[in-house]
Amino acid sequence: MQDYFLESMKLQRIDFFLKLVAGSDCTEEEKRLAIQWVSELTDELLRKVRTHDYSRLMQVSD
Repeated sequence: MQDYFLESMKLQRIDFFLKLVAGSDCTEEEKRLAIQWVSELTDELLRKVRTHDYSRLMQVSD
């Protein structure tokens, strides 16, 4: 449950960050860098979610 809470907090921060970038006067380069950074963060979270989903699927199959 602790992992779920921490991952949810990360997603909320990413969402907030994107809203700030989208609504600001960032240059195109700054927006590109922000998107790249968010992509790296979400890749890590997606990997964790997929691993968790796969683990749950394997438990159900047993």
